[in-house]
Amino acid sequence: MKINKLYLKIFLAFVVVLIIAETVVFSVVLSGKVPPPVFYETMERIMVVDRLIEREIQGVPSDSASLREKVTPLLELLVKGSPSRIWITDKTGAMVSASFRGEAPTFSGELSAVDLKTPEGVRFFGVRGKNYRSAYVESEIKLEDGTLLKVHFFQGKRPRRAEVWFFKGLFFLTVLGALFLFPVSRMITKPVLQLAESAERLGKGDFSQRVPEKGHDEVTVLARKFNRMAGRLEKMVMSGKGLTAHLSHELRSPLARMRISLQMLMERTGTGDAASSKYLSGMEKEIENMDVLIGRILDLSKMDMVQLPPIESVLDISKYLWSCLDKYGPMIQQGGIHLSTEISDVPSIYGLEHGVNVLLDNLLGNAIKYTDPGGQIRVGLRADDDLRLTIYNTYHPIAKKDLSGMFVPFNRLESNKTQGSGLGLAFAQRIVAHHGGTIVASNEEDGLCITVTLPLRAS
Repeated sequence: MKINKLYLKIFLAFVVVLIIAETVVFSVVLSGKVPPPVFYETMERIMVVDRLIEREIQGVPSDSASLREKVTPLLELLVKGSPSRIWITDKTGAMVSASFRGEAPTFSGELSAVDLKTPEGVRFFGVRGKNYRSAYVESEIKLEDGTLLKVHFFQGKRPRRAEVWFFKGLFFLTVLGALFLFPVSRMITKPVLQLAESAERLGKGDFSQRVPEKGHDEVTVLARKFNRMAGRLEKMVMSGKGLTAHLSHELRSPLARMRISLQMLMERTGTGDAASSKYLSGMEKEIENMDVLIGRILDLSKMDMVQLPPIESVLDISKYLWSCLDKYGPMIQQGGIHLSTEISDVPSIYGLEHGVNVLLDNLLGNAIKYTDPGGQIRVGLRADDDLRLTIYNTYHPIAKKDLSGMFVPFNRLESNKTQGSGLGLAFAQRIVAHHGGTIVASNEEDGLCITVTLPLRAS
């Protein structure tokens, strides 16, 4: 089970809030403004002790000996098994009876009055210092003859049972909260990840991407606005491509008339004027280049606007690769280029025959065009999980931003002086994408490498 980053952020935020809340609670408790639970327990206990003592001394003479004989067993029983001490004093402060032997405890400078609701005649103190969890209570008892006695109750330091229980419960709540946070974070992250994936595909040119719009929260608002943006972008891009295709088609008519007029002019001029023939030949060449460029623009527009035929043919790509290398053999020899190949026998793939031919023609043609005389071209073809085609040619290093920009239509490197339209690699990317593959450019040692990955034919 994968734990995503957003879940960790939510969980850490939950823990931080929990720690802050605990710190505030304990700060208030330790400041003495809010009595701890043990003080309330002590108060309830002293009230019970007072009632028992009052009941025990009913009808007993008020002299110290009689009181001591009657009350001492009760006091010893009340503190049995606990760290408490109880003693009774008269109005002069003399000890009348006690649950212990020896002198009464003294608390010089350690007592702190506690703001606790107590009955009349009862005073409650917290014992600070090492025994902060201790409490000291004074209460008054009146005998039948009107004699006042003072009951002193000292609650010794008790184990932190309540605090331990509180921490156990807090730990359980934290674990429970962490478990519940995971599905909650999944509910939040799933549409966000879908949105990120759609945005990535939209950035790669797939303007049909849309994301589900479920609910009424902020993520749904974001999804709705994303879908609207994608729709507008798709409409704008398709309108632009339609306009490009229409203009390209319209430009071919004047080009055809210009070519006919130029041919008629060349026939009238003849070969008598060498300078005029040279200019006319140059014009003819430019018209031919423009016609080729317009044809490429039309083809590219059709690939974007028209649904390409389904991929159903089984192709042996190594055969097409060897055929393309044979076709470019004379150009490679003429340019003094050193060609090396590592073409393995690979399984067949599903593909479009025309598309594969255009892909190989553009990639090899570019490699030859941009390799200086005496340079190297290496062609590799192998199959692992996918079919992998690599075409390397010697070339100077290219900036990282330009490596991805090479596949953008009409985008040409500033340092590149070789004549071209900037559409060859754009064609290649469209064809590879239609076959479900990928194409990337990377800088290698003293050269540039184009890597094409295509899925193999299903067995």
